[in-house]
Amino acid sequence: MKAKRLGLLVLSALLTVMVFAGCSKNNSPGITAPSEASQDTDTEKSESKQSIKLKMWGAVPPEAGPQAVMDNFNKAFADQGISIEYERYVNDDQGNMKLETNLLAGNDIDIYVSYTLDGLKKRASGKMALDLTPYLEQDKIDLADSFGGAMATSYNVDGKSYAIPTKFDQFGIVLNKDMFDAAGIPIPTEWTMDEFREIAKKLTHGEGQEKVYGMFFNTQQDIFCSLNYFSVQVLGGDVFYKQGGKETNFTDPAIVKSTRTVADMMNVDKSAPTHVDSVTQKLTQEGMFLSGKSAMTIGPWMIRSIKDKVNYPHSFVTAFAPYPTPEKKSDMFTQGGLGDLVSINPKSKNIDAAWTFLKWYATEGMLPLSQGGRVPAYKQFDKDSILQAFISGAEDILDAQTTKAVLIDPKTNYAVPSISNKLPEIRKVLGEELEKIYLENKTTENGLADAKKRADELLK
Repeated sequence: MKAKRLGLLVLSALLTVMVFAGCSKNNSPGITAPSEASQDTDTEKSESKQSIKLKMWGAVPPEAGPQAVMDNFNKAFADQGISIEYERYVNDDQGNMKLETNLLAGNDIDIYVSYTLDGLKKRASGKMALDLTPYLEQDKIDLADSFGGAMATSYNVDGKSYAIPTKFDQFGIVLNKDMFDAAGIPIPTEWTMDEFREIAKKLTHGEGQEKVYGMFFNTQQDIFCSLNYFSVQVLGGDVFYKQGGKETNFTDPAIVKSTRTVADMMNVDKSAPTHVDSVTQKLTQEGMFLSGKSAMTIGPWMIRSIKDKVNYPHSFVTAFAPYPTPEKKSDMFTQGGLGDLVSINPKSKNIDAAWTFLKWYATEGMLPLSQGGRVPAYKQFDKDSILQAFISGAEDILDAQTTKAVLIDPKTNYAVPSISNKLPEIRKVLGEELEKIYLENKTTENGLADAKKRADELLK
């Protein structure tokens, strides 16, 4: 009995202690002490302030600039409680399908990059891209004034802006300056297709495995180079069309001249690898140019590889020249364009924060991508700062003067496309006929005539 009474006394004491202990924490049941309520509220506010986490999808490797951009934004906007992380997708058919599947599902993609106008159009019409027009108007941002003139609005879809074109593309021939110097050939600042062809002959030497070609066209990856980069300077942005898009333009003398020159350099002069070799041997610009197998190649979109001396060891200086032209004219167009079309997912739960990021990225934030060869489209970026970032780490192997003159300094009279009537179908037809020309199954004249006949049927 005594033991039972002692147990009850101990239990009573424990309950008393627990009640008083509870009262010392809370003035009454269910009511939080003011000091703790304040602390909890502050914590909730802090958590809420830090809770906006954006996600951006793009195809550029994080180490080529995007991660530095994300880090800079997160530091600059920490006090506003907005942060962002980057995820890379592969810019091929499978990668783009994965992007679109996730956009439609609303799976945490707030901002993303399209790399072609066709891709942007598909996403705009499929409700995968937010109409940015009211946001641009609200913040008084004029795309044409700020991002490349008429080229910028050429990326509108049905008169609306579904993306900001953030990258300025101004390309040119990539050349081995050491080989030009050794041959006593000045780096061209303007040249015709005939002059280009003669220089390629002079730079070609050797046989078999020791052969060095004057030029590598990379036709297995882009068979349209003769139109995209050469003919466009004479014919303008709508190089495929005439009569307002009711007829193709494939037999124009400028297109015939450009195509024949490419074919003859591959198959007659042997100053460039043939299309057969390019396809069957899976030749690449890196494999040909950076290994010293060719003195020139078609485009500078391999800047990251040029700067990568670990995987592509080389010591020669790379310089740039404008594309050769089919003929000399006083009113030539400039090859160039815009890219990296950045959009907001309309399913984003943080559209205002996504717009905050997109404005900052386009007008301030993307400079680190210049280290990977991307030139910001926003006109107010300092061109010398872009050059410094562009050649950073490769000052000994990139010629600063021609890099700035050809790739960075903006020009005038750009070839801006305005017609896209049956464009995918027409490109398919032209690509098939160009392949027959480059494989010597048809003459240049017959192949282009057949391309025009077939494509014109599509336009009827």
